Amino acid sequence: MKQNLPFSTWEGECSLSGKGICQRLFLAFFLLVGTVSSGQDIHFSQYNLTPLLINPAQAGAYGNFEVIANYKTQWTSISPNAFKTMMFNYDGRLMQKKRKENWLAAGFTIFNDKAGEGGMITTHANASVSYHVQLSSRSTLGTGIQGGIAQRRINYSSFAWDEQYQNGAYNNSNSTGEVSQSADKFVYPDVGLGALYQYSKAETYTASNNMVTVRAGLSLFHLNKPAYSFYGSSEKLHEKIVSHADILFGVKNTDLSLVPGFIFMRQGPSSEIYTGCFFRYKLQEDLKFTGFVKGTYLVIGTHLRAGDAFVPSVQLEIAEYTFGVSYDVNISGLKKATSGKGGVEIVLRYGNLSQFLYRSAASFQ
Repeated sequence: MKQNLPFSTWEGECSLSGKGICQRLFLAFFLLVGTVSSGQDIHFSQYNLTPLLINPAQAGAYGNFEVIANYKTQWTSISPNAFKTMMFNYDGRLMQKKRKENWLAAGFTIFNDKAGEGGMITTHANASVSYHVQLSSRSTLGTGIQGGIAQRRINYSSFAWDEQYQNGAYNNSNSTGEVSQSADKFVYPDVGLGALYQYSKAETYTASNNMVTVRAGLSLFHLNKPAYSFYGSSEKLHEKIVSHADILFGVKNTDLSLVPGFIFMRQGPSSEIYTGCFFRYKLQEDLKFTGFVKGTYLVIGTHLRAGDAFVPSVQLEIAEYTFGVSYDVNISGLKKATSGKGGVEIVLRYGNLSQFLYRSAASFQ
């Protein structure tokens, strides 16, 4: 989650001949803000494929196991390959055969985030443990805890400072006028927790397509408020609260299901609202009894990150595999520099996911 920065005013004053200078100054200032202010977390646009990044209680919530790889690149029109994020996620149930009504689950997430030409890189690894209880034949409640460790590092020699531009020309040997930094990396521990409620009515296999599934969660991250600065321990990473919910309901007697949802995140002075809807169309019926023919679904999403980006996405679900692509179309003040170009996101998932996340929450395999 990154703050929208008020660059639109001075960006508009840049002359055509000075566009390259303005872009480099923009990148340097962006990285300075990310370095000296309280940090903001990463996010992906295809939130249904980043379970543990949103809520540790989602570990093992939707099936026996899943493996997910995510990749996102942003703002390539400003600086190619300067902003990109990669993440790997695994989660699954433990002792499912012994625990028919209640079950334990665990998960692991690691991501690497590069922000800007200064090479500010964050590497973060988390382990999650969750426990889910069947409340009724239609509903479950799960809680989860997450703990991990992160490292942040930066390459100060890659920055371009205003003082290094003289008579319209840049020279990296010119003095920056900045106080030298005593550290180029730091390590911090991290702790979070969450809760998840699920309710399902009917089954995905019913011909009338009358299934309704509701899931809602609340999570808290950075509960330990770790030190988060290259300047020392004075700066702390703000706690982050995340609330999320979505509903899947089938359009009766059709092959179409709708999945509206939202996520609200608040971290220190920054907040984010992300809302929209997935349209899930069945291309091939899954044969429940024989298992020889696997279900195939086309999922088209349209979402809005308020004040930041409009996000169209396409996902294809074939048996245990899901492949997704989305694109952030920038609509903030930053669009003057990006020409509206945001970021491409690619996701690949494999796993036994109880009919792609939306089988009855209280029915076990």
